[in-house]
Amino acid sequence: MDNLEQDIMRQLLGGTFQFVIHNAGIFRFPSAYRFNSHQHKEIEIIFMNSGHCIIGVEDEFVPLKRGECISISAGESHCFIVDKKEKCSITQIEVYIEMPETLGDRVSFLRQDKRYYKVSDCESINYMMENVCRIFRGQNRTEEKSAQLLFGLFQLFIELSVKLEEEQQKNQSGKAGKVWDIIRYINENYMTEINLEQLAESFGLSSRYIRKCFDREVDMNCQQYITMLRINKAKELLWFTSDTVTEIAMKTGFNSSQYFSRVFQKYMEMTPLEYRALWNGSI
Repeated sequence: MDNLEQDIMRQLLGGTFQFVIHNAGIFRFPSAYRFNSHQHKEIEIIFMNSGHCIIGVEDEFVPLKRGECISISAGESHCFIVDKKEKCSITQIEVYIEMPETLGDRVSFLRQDKRYYKVSDCESINYMMENVCRIFRGQNRTEEKSAQLLFGLFQLFIELSVKLEEEQQKNQSGKAGKVWDIIRYINENYMTEINLEQLAESFGLSSRYIRKCFDREVDMNCQQYITMLRINKAKELLWFTSDTVTEIAMKTGFNSSQYFSRVFQKYMEMTPLEYRALWNGSI
């Protein structure tokens, strides 16, 4: 056991570390599902078992595919958007934590100095999350369950910290870092015209390489990802504003209301006005 593990174990056993698990389990969602923006005092950890989705954290969109994990810091506003074509399954834990500042300084994701932390290729994290979920939903006595959860969280925190350090090193290296720069650029500019060839030139990569990386990192092509962002923004505007269909089309990057309506109907199997009427309860 290294110094970090010893430190965490000492805090757990010494009673200076307090936690409350609000929710833990494996959940399945249909295609095109959306959970609206919300926030809570718990840290939320999500592992993608199957399918892919987009997590909106404040004003940033984070693509998530099978085998990837995200930890959303406490108090951050976030939403959950499932791809239109495919249902998904996640392992999820929401846990409220009180701990000494010294421990937070040493465990990466507990510092919460970022809105979220994302890691890839982390099946080991899912194994530990599922273990915590089984204990949480089990029928053991309270004292026994509390002790088991402590050790389960201990293992999970260590593994998350190790994977986060590995992920940071990987993203700082060469082309891999540039691909995530491109994704961030799209997240911030999806409502404008985006040309793949111009992206390639601006970021010093070939368009072929960008396509390949998008398929690998996001599990969909670049245009599908942009369209998914635009449609979900359009759904928000249809829900919460009185903007016309033409105004919404312009605000979400479509060059005409006719094209917007055609794409929206393809994704949602109803027109924008039908969707607004459904949301308003008029049909």
